[in-house]
Amino acid sequence: MIEMPKRISISLPDPYYEKLEQWAELDDRTVAGLASYILQRAIDDAEREGRIVINKEPPSTESK
Repeated sequence: MIEMPKRISISLPDPYYEKLEQWAELDDRTVAGLASYILQRAIDDAEREGRIVINKEPPSTESK
């Protein structure tokens, strides 16, 4: 099965958006691209620290 990226919508206070915009420009990224990168890193960090467990296997379709 082909994995498709999921889209989410978030709201940020203006000062945070402006900082994110500046950061994205410094990294030559779009704001959305930088936000995606930051979230992926945070999730990887949380997983590495054992705060979350990512289930890499698809859920079972069996009925109990």
